[in-house]
Amino acid sequence: MKKAVAASLAAMMLLSASTAMAASFPEFQFNGDVKVHYRWNTADGADDTEGGKVWFRLNATSEVSKNLTFYIRLTTQRLTGDNIGADFDQGHYHDDHATTLDRIGFMVKGKTFDYNIGRQALFLGKGLLMDSSGYMGTNRGAIDGLTATGKSGATNLTFVAGQAWMDGDDEAKIYAVDASYSPAKNWTLGATVAEVSDRTVGEDTTHYAINAAYTAGKATYFGEYGKSDANSDDKGYALGINYDLDKKNSVFAIYNRVEANTDLIANMTTYDNNGKGMYYGFSHKIKADTTFDMFYKDMKYISGLDAGKGYSSLRTTVTYKF
Repeated sequence: MKKAVAASLAAMMLLSASTAMAASFPEFQFNGDVKVHYRWNTADGADDTEGGKVWFRLNATSEVSKNLTFYIRLTTQRLTGDNIGADFDQGHYHDDHATTLDRIGFMVKGKTFDYNIGRQALFLGKGLLMDSSGYMGTNRGAIDGLTATGKSGATNLTFVAGQAWMDGDDEAKIYAVDASYSPAKNWTLGATVAEVSDRTVGEDTTHYAINAAYTAGKATYFGEYGKSDANSDDKGYALGINYDLDKKNSVFAIYNRVEANTDLIANMTTYDNNGKGMYYGFSHKIKADTTFDMFYKDMKYISGLDAGKGYSSLRTTVTYKF
């Protein structure tokens, strides 16, 4: 896979060689965000824990030539208190902090499809099968590969071929097709099919999901169901509502139940892998560039040694975008 990705990248560079280099290269455009977060966790049979984190993400892009853009991301996160809630792999980095360049590659704009070649996050469907957008560093769902996004008629399409950025021999290979379209006003329907080779559960698996969303006034109702052909713990679903109170405030509530082998890579889902229960959230836009979020979840483990045990988490986050 690594050789294939390298070959694809080289081919893309050759195709762009005939285009004059952009006068701005290697001048960069920057944007990013800073998140200040605190959480309180409880779990049956365990002591309560709490802790905060500060997360800084800096994105840089530079136009290489017409329709070809280079991108890279620097990110760092530091934990406080009980060192909980890390968005990085604490076994690979440190218990309380990590810094890494975890996104790098090229974006190519085509006539029908746009292409992203390199190390990137992956989000499929409504996030049930795969969502690594909120993580950083190795072992947290980024892929080295190619994604192509575009439209065929009324259908939005995404094609994925890549290898998970992971330690050792656990680098799962992922191939996926994601599609969505609007059959009527305020309706969106979607479906995802994905194949994962060399998965860490010790078997190759195929994953399927369907999703739908309907908007009525200030409310959006949504749901997603997913399944894999793993030998056990192979299905999950989420049903929720998001409601805009006004231009600055919104709330959501979601019931989710995701068995351990539903998602493509363990714990790379918008929801809790091997968990069932409720999510509640509130968001307030302080200013155009600053948002306050509050989140609470009340969950139970589905299987394993902790099956049936409850756990909860209350979280607050302030995000400043620049």
